Amino acid sequence: MKTILIAGGTGFVGKSLKSSLIKKGFQVKILTRKPSESDEYFWDPYQNKIDKEALTNVDTLINLCGAGIADERWTEKRKQELYDSRILTTKFLASLLDDLPNLNCYVTASGITCYGFEDRDKPYQETDLYGKDYISQLVKNWEEASALFSVKCRVVQMRISVVLDKEGGALEKMSQSVRMGFGSALGSGKQIVPWIHRSDLVNAFLNAILNDSITGPYNLVAGNDTNQYFMKSLASALKKPFWMPNVPAFVLKIILGEMSIIVLKGVKVSNQKLLDTGFQMEHTDFRKTLNSIYSE
Repeated sequence: MKTILIAGGTGFVGKSLKSSLIKKGFQVKILTRKPSESDEYFWDPYQNKIDKEALTNVDTLINLCGAGIADERWTEKRKQELYDSRILTTKFLASLLDDLPNLNCYVTASGITCYGFEDRDKPYQETDLYGKDYISQLVKNWEEASALFSVKCRVVQMRISVVLDKEGGALEKMSQSVRMGFGSALGSGKQIVPWIHRSDLVNAFLNAILNDSITGPYNLVAGNDTNQYFMKSLASALKKPFWMPNVPAFVLKIILGEMSIIVLKGVKVSNQKLLDTGFQMEHTDFRKTLNSIYSE
């Protein structure tokens, strides 16, 4: 039986992943700064502290750490928090390799926003270069830090797109204005929003753990739809009107500052590399996926 250690396992994705792993028969341990369950262990990567009992017999290490990209404006202080929560935590985990003699797989969360936003029509593949903008370079640094584990085991970088689930994540935030009857597209509405259902995301992580041939970066995306279609479909699924005019780009730039790039610019990505591993997406139609989420 594999023993799997999850850093950042108390979050939106981590809870679902933990549940699925346990159902598959894995022993799961969680790293958290506030342990409250028997399978949770204390760590503080900012202070280089960890309960090393958590590292015993670990076969697979999953790192889901990372402060929310869209939670706050990108001030210099916030940029440092985004960096530290990804790169600093990764480097701290890598410093523990000598305490992980059985480790054979490191899986890290990463971001689909690594390719830049220069070409709206190009379906980006994992072999394409990183973009030159701030968020793309952050992902680059994140993935470069994960490569520290390659001296010990295989490394998989999961480039996560917008995760669909009503319990949290980006969809919960995007639905707030729609629920109040103020649904509208952002900017031109033509920007592409790559997305994936949370259950497919979790299954992709399971696929990476179980398939020893999987290595390197993978785009976790089921579909690429325009912001206009995304928001209109969301309003339909919530049975709310969709009559407001598009929110002008200049308004979003004033409100969000530099962070507005992630809502005003889109990126289309290919999931062919993931599908070539034999993985099958359960949810591929955006409107049907939303309807199923909100009818549960």
